[in-house]
Amino acid sequence: MIKTFGKRILAMVVASAVVAGVTMTYGIPNIKYKEIKSSEPVVMTVNGDPVHADELRAYLKYNKMSMENMLSYYGMDDSIWSDPSMGSMMVQQLFQAASQQAIEVRVVDQEFKNLGLKLTRAESEEAEQRKEDDVALLGDPEAFQSWLDSIGYTKDIYNNTIAISAYASAIQDAYYGDNGTKTNTQAIMDQFNETYLCAKHILVKSIDDSYNPLTGDTLTAAQNKANEALEKANAGEDFDTLIAQYNEDPGMEMYPEGYVFTEGDMVDEFYQGAKALEPGQTSTSLVESSYGWHIIQREPLTEDQLTDDIKEVLIQQITGKTFMDEITELMDAADVEYTEDYGEATYDNLMKLLGEETTESTETTTTEDGAAAQETAPTEEQTIAE
Repeated sequence: MIKTFGKRILAMVVASAVVAGVTMTYGIPNIKYKEIKSSEPVVMTVNGDPVHADELRAYLKYNKMSMENMLSYYGMDDSIWSDPSMGSMMVQQLFQAASQQAIEVRVVDQEFKNLGLKLTRAESEEAEQRKEDDVALLGDPEAFQSWLDSIGYTKDIYNNTIAISAYASAIQDAYYGDNGTKTNTQAIMDQFNETYLCAKHILVKSIDDSYNPLTGDTLTAAQNKANEALEKANAGEDFDTLIAQYNEDPGMEMYPEGYVFTEGDMVDEFYQGAKALEPGQTSTSLVESSYGWHIIQREPLTEDQLTDDIKEVLIQQITGKTFMDEITELMDAADVEYTEDYGEATYDNLMKLLGEETTESTETTTTEDGAAAQETAPTEEQTIAE
């Protein structure tokens, strides 16, 4: 139970760090990753690029705050840190998450440069606009700076996070864009048209709101309603008007242009019924499923319907990998070295790093590859914060 929960928390922490980098900016008109000058010791290197203690500290603080928010969501409080097993595991995961964040930043920057990429003016301006939107979201620049301070980010660290987000988008385009090295826009669109469908439908349900089958007169009335709608559809009446008049699927209100789906997304009868039609065609007979009777109108797919989530699925179908798989491979292949100043993955060391009060806790040490093992308390020479 502890291991499973811990893995889920770690995944959430890493994901939240990525999301923050993608959706918020504190950018400058010409977004660019810059090595941060620091007087603090180097704690690790990634393919020779240094990571200083203050940057690792920022990632630790950010991830600690994120983790505590997650714990609060699950009804747990700060007392978990004093738990001999759970607290120790959480500290180890904080150090791992912070290290992974530092590694990801550098391998993305290195891949961006290796590919000879540059951000366009439009991409930089887009990041600048997002910055203005984020500042407005928090009220004013002072409030935004206070928020950065609360998560342990300096302006330089935050700017680099945003630059890396922009770089990642540029790398994706280099991999999968019009002239992509791994696939390209046309191949993705072809795969989209081959494996996805778009369809509207009129559903007349054969079940009640508790999913119990209709019986007797109620079932007969539903069948008559479905047949009446089918007759009007076959007579060429406007399908959207018939949806408004007969449809019992509330989801169609959310997707007025039709559902976009692939095999397995819908009940198979609906999928097969839509697949049997050409774009623009309407089924001439009722399609029955466990929900009731469907009258289906297939719609043509458009490029606007190719969402990022669907694109990721298609890229994986074509190349066998997602973009995050590609980044993970770069991270796994990176030459990462930890210095003596990296310190130990203990709660006391974490608190010293963050400048907070320390308490007695289970102690573990981080080995050269970043893995945690049981060890004695850190000495002053081994502790980053000192």
